[in-house]
Amino acid sequence: MAATNKPSRTTIRLSAGSRRLFVAIDYVCLAGLTVHACFIPLFWLLGVPLMAGVNVAAVAIWFTAKLVNRRGKLDLAVVMIKLAVAAHATLAVTKLGWDSGFHYYLWPLIPFAGLNERISPRVVFIEVAALFVLYSVLFWFTREIEFSSAFPQVTRSIPFMNVGVVFTAMGMAAVYYRLATTAAEQRLKVQASTDELTGLTNRRRMLEYINEELKRIRRSGRSATLIMGDVDHFKQVNDKYGHQAGDAVLIEVAEQLRASLRSQDFIARWGGEEFLFLLPETDVNGAQIAAEKLREAIRGREIDCDGRKLRVTMTFGIAPLDSGSGIDESISHADDALYQGKKTGRDRVTLWQAADVTPAGA
Repeated sequence: MAATNKPSRTTIRLSAGSRRLFVAIDYVCLAGLTVHACFIPLFWLLGVPLMAGVNVAAVAIWFTAKLVNRRGKLDLAVVMIKLAVAAHATLAVTKLGWDSGFHYYLWPLIPFAGLNERISPRVVFIEVAALFVLYSVLFWFTREIEFSSAFPQVTRSIPFMNVGVVFTAMGMAAVYYRLATTAAEQRLKVQASTDELTGLTNRRRMLEYINEELKRIRRSGRSATLIMGDVDHFKQVNDKYGHQAGDAVLIEVAEQLRASLRSQDFIARWGGEEFLFLLPETDVNGAQIAAEKLREAIRGREIDCDGRKLRVTMTFGIAPLDSGSGIDESISHADDALYQGKKTGRDRVTLWQAADVTPAGA
């Protein structure tokens, strides 16, 4: 049975792509803050107070980028991050030389640019080209610089430390991208099988469920039943109170119908104010009991529509899922029973029979 997926509460509204970027920036800023905070004592120990000061400023920039991102200004946060990384890498390589490995920090900017769906491929190409130019210029002018400090072992370990940080960052980006892609695919799958208004299974997915159940019936010989339900006088609700009230009625009705079914039963919004139910391993007598329960649940429900208290009823038609007749004809039988229930007064349950249609429990 389909369940309604409620989105998590956030302070800003973002599209799916922007939401992924928002989360990525948030984690990147946290990593940047940590790394630059560690660089402050390192550069001070190496006797490069200028770079220690630069990293104090970098911590402030990363913190600001995190706040800017939290306020929904994603593009500004991205620009701040890119400039901070490029500036720090340039200054560090200029002071400590090419062999220090600070140029490695330019590498993660390439996938970071490519994963940003908010910029065009042309802008990504320009950014990558600019990074290549910067990388080449740094190599040309800093490869002869030899840095020495009072702690040679620390100095020799710096390039390995930088490689480790960059590899970790790129590995995290790869894992994040995989998780984000998987989550996006799952959301698309749910959207493709769910009715947008009510959160119920949609028509296409319901047909797949019925087809699977029909195969089980043919293998095991067990029963299954279809119920077609329709909200009575729904057009009058729309005409009198407006389509917004009509939507509210459908949402409330769907919620009550879902809550009144067994966990193994299926419900779909079939179209408009019509709902189709599939009851596995249930004969028509059991389906009649279930349909009466649904009818009474809707009949007793009071729906709040902008301060107005509305009550609606539903009519239900029941037909067996017949392995000989097939899906379309079985659904047509349930629909015929529903139509007969509408003709004979509404707010009732009607059973389909081959010769005629007989009211039940009316």
